[in-house]
Amino acid sequence: MQGSPLRASDLRVHNQKIVLSLIHATQKVGVSQSEIVQATGLKAPTIFRIFSSLEEEGLITPIANDIEDGVAIKKGRRPVNFIVCKDARYSIGLEFWAAYLSIGVFDFLGERIYSALQPLDDGVDAHEVISMIVEQVKDIIQKLSIPKEKLLGMGVAAPGQVDLTNNTVAYYPRINGMKNLPIVELLQRELAIPVILHNNCSALAFSEYRYGDFDHKGSMFTFLLRTGVNGAFVHDDAIYVDSKSMTIETGHIPINFDGPRCSCGSRGCLQAFLQDLDPDSFDDRLSLFEGLDEKLKAGDAHALRTIERAAGYLVIAMKIIMRLLAPQSFLFVGCSVTVSEAICKQVKHLMAEPDAFDTVLPQVFSTVYDPLVAQRGASDLVLVDFFK
Repeated sequence: MQGSPLRASDLRVHNQKIVLSLIHATQKVGVSQSEIVQATGLKAPTIFRIFSSLEEEGLITPIANDIEDGVAIKKGRRPVNFIVCKDARYSIGLEFWAAYLSIGVFDFLGERIYSALQPLDDGVDAHEVISMIVEQVKDIIQKLSIPKEKLLGMGVAAPGQVDLTNNTVAYYPRINGMKNLPIVELLQRELAIPVILHNNCSALAFSEYRYGDFDHKGSMFTFLLRTGVNGAFVHDDAIYVDSKSMTIETGHIPINFDGPRCSCGSRGCLQAFLQDLDPDSFDDRLSLFEGLDEKLKAGDAHALRTIERAAGYLVIAMKIIMRLLAPQSFLFVGCSVTVSEAICKQVKHLMAEPDAFDTVLPQVFSTVYDPLVAQRGASDLVLVDFFK
């Protein structure tokens, strides 16, 4: 059975969202009505009405445009471009894991207007984290004097595996009580704002894909190395999730069934092998290989060997991912420039010769974990949901 046709009111909202998203995408450059007509195929009177409505609502504003097709206009009537009003709407991007809670507030142009990083106590439980989030968000909204009607919502980038169907954190062993946690329900009940949930690695990968200036060819798989390892795949500006709408658990790809026991209960997971190389990081709440910086700079043989072995394990996982998803590029996000670049260099060395299945090798990049990047990715989840 075919779905019911859109009602006229639904169609108007649909078209208005399309137009607003196109204007939003131009950021401070702006776009003219005629360009939107060409981009959407909608009739000029329809676009005129939509622009008038958006302007009346205070969502967009005209700016003078002195350039057309890259050439300065000196005479005649200048075309008018429109941009979104930066103070028309706001969004919150929040990321947390066992050690820290990071929160940022963004205006409608995507510019950060507030940021804070809060350490979490060792042994903190899930409901204490929820209470901390609620308290901070309420305080920020009051401090910045943001009207609730202007707040599009909050993107929450949570650790562990996330169930996007049920809006829960399915499992994250490093925070007590974070199993099948209905985090969206709990936060929306307390804050009365929309909450969009995803995995923190996914939010970070989404942000690096959009703003990281990597030549990823539209397809990038990101590894995030902290106390463990996780990954996220962004293709064609969309975050990949499995058939059950669960975020992927890259750290628990089994690369050798005879390997060490993993925290998930299985043997031979990628994460277990990497943690075996740096056993102190988990107990000390450090990122993987965080203590190798100076040793790597000094050319310490043991540190170099540790990175070589880590790269070897990662390449096995990469080969599995390449067979299944065929990403055009990989990004390694580590605790420091030295560690990230060392892993990237060794991975490139091990991947230097393509096999029968991969005649064209993917690009391999590295960068350092930045909570501000994760904040922006979480905020963008709100915008994606708003414009869809």
